[in-house]
Amino acid sequence: MTVTLPRRGLLAALLLPATARAQTDAWPSRAITMVVPFAPGGPVDNVARPLAEGLRRQLGQPVVAENRAGAGGVVGTRLVAAARPDGYTLLVGSPGPLVIAPAASADAPDPLKALAPIALIAISPQILVVNAELPATTLAEFIALARTRPGGLNMGSAGIGTTPHLAMELLGQIASVRFEHIPYRGTGAALPDLVGGKIDGLFGDISAVLPLLRGGRVRALAITGDRRSPLAPEVPSAAELGFPALRVRNFQALLAPAGTPAPILDRVAAAVTAAQGDEAVRVALSRQGAEAVPSSPAQLTAFLQEERATWDPIVKSIGLTLQ
Repeated sequence: MTVTLPRRGLLAALLLPATARAQTDAWPSRAITMVVPFAPGGPVDNVARPLAEGLRRQLGQPVVAENRAGAGGVVGTRLVAAARPDGYTLLVGSPGPLVIAPAASADAPDPLKALAPIALIAISPQILVVNAELPATTLAEFIALARTRPGGLNMGSAGIGTTPHLAMELLGQIASVRFEHIPYRGTGAALPDLVGGKIDGLFGDISAVLPLLRGGRVRALAITGDRRSPLAPEVPSAAELGFPALRVRNFQALLAPAGTPAPILDRVAAAVTAAQGDEAVRVALSRQGAEAVPSSPAQLTAFLQEERATWDPIVKSIGLTLQ
């Protein structure tokens, strides 16, 4: 069937792609808002702000980091998902709103549908630390000890549904052991009880536990990655200890609303890669125990799919639901 457009409609149809190309070519022509879906001063915010400055230098326009906290990052994520897909509203995402919330809540935006992945910013592993007096000096001894304790060892976490909580659940499933979960309001709140022996161990960000580790107040058993961390090179990786499936990656990533033109996504991804070479960005990531990871929109999409494949079954197996 042949469709005949009126002359005016035909002209508009011919001009539309050229207009869209012109808008893309002119981008960015004004300030860009980079939504941080958490409160100021946290790990995501501490990475986002130096990155915003790096992107400003690369793109030639102001990049403003705007905190929109709430519901574990879902409020800010939903705001970006609903924004105009023109490249002027971006999201700095992390595992909570991008991986855990979509698996545990029907109301959380699906980042692979409602958002357009742009690039990874950084990745950091978790570190398993235990009370210094616990009679376990290796991961194998820790697992063996847990099997001898009725109800398992007491494991703290940064809160229900956080990456440290799910890391504990993942280890339990891999090793066929049970842990007693003691949630806290953040890793910092749990560390005094770990030092005091009220809990036996926890998974945490390297930046949070490193001062206690260096002071000999806790003992590190494993890094949840494929290789050792340069911040704690004496701590073996889970992979080298025979637990390659114990791969827990905290990360920050940049995304845009779904429908954002691909040329804009590619340009932002290239700007992120360039900004990752800035000294201020490198220092900020190092303080978080994180490593810059240059990537493309396609690579971030594949990364998020891998993360969902790991954590969706864990979330469902423990019946985790987030309101």
